[in-house]
Amino acid sequence: MTVHESEHKTPESEFLPLRLWDLFLHPVRLMENVGRQPQWWHAGILLLLINGVATTWVGPVMLDEFQSSSSSSRYEFLVSKEQVEASLEKAIVSGDRNKMGSILSTGLNSWAVTLVFGLMLGFFAKMAGGQGSYPQALGIVHWAALIPYGVGTLIKLPLILNTGEYSSITLSPAAFLASSSSGSFLFVMLANFAEVTIWWGLLLVVLGFEKVYGLERGPAFLSVVLPWALVTGVMAGFRLVFGF
Repeated sequence: MTVHESEHKTPESEFLPLRLWDLFLHPVRLMENVGRQPQWWHAGILLLLINGVATTWVGPVMLDEFQSSSSSSRYEFLVSKEQVEASLEKAIVSGDRNKMGSILSTGLNSWAVTLVFGLMLGFFAKMAGGQGSYPQALGIVHWAALIPYGVGTLIKLPLILNTGEYSSITLSPAAFLASSSSGSFLFVMLANFAEVTIWWGLLLVVLGFEKVYGLERGPAFLSVVLPWALVTGVMAGFRLVFGF
């Protein structure tokens, strides 16, 4: 059975604090409400603010890590290290001068990624036989994304600022490896494919496509995990090649 979008609003479906409560304690009820009232832009605004602020704060850490990383020489066949550093410094200086503009810019970039991913997963869910709409898919993905890119980001942020390290901070088994191995194959694979909050979010998306699109668990799982694994594999390969 699918959950259809409805004009009728219930307190649970429209009240943001209750949705955030359900995100942690009542995920089934959350996804049923998302099916009736996706309100994906509410979660999107939260993602914009959290990721915009976090990226602005960790910018100097990223620059310091890049400057001290021997792997930065891997970029030189595309662009010189000096050009990359100049671009990072320019972004940081611009952010210092216009904090709100920097937060909005970086936050919008991360929101755009969530939008594209939501539409992509909606397409695959429909290909698997799902009976939902694209706004519902955006709602499912946006609310689930608050776990890895909301909660996960808020957990990582103080760790990054405290340690002065960026690429070695992860909420995966890779955290038990030495920080000096952050560019190794094992570290990159664990950090990209075994992050706890990422899998928490993915399972919420699977649940959403079950409840909202009416998919069985197997097709719902495959329509979510396979596209994610493909995209993540490309990102992991980029990190192995360029080391950042």
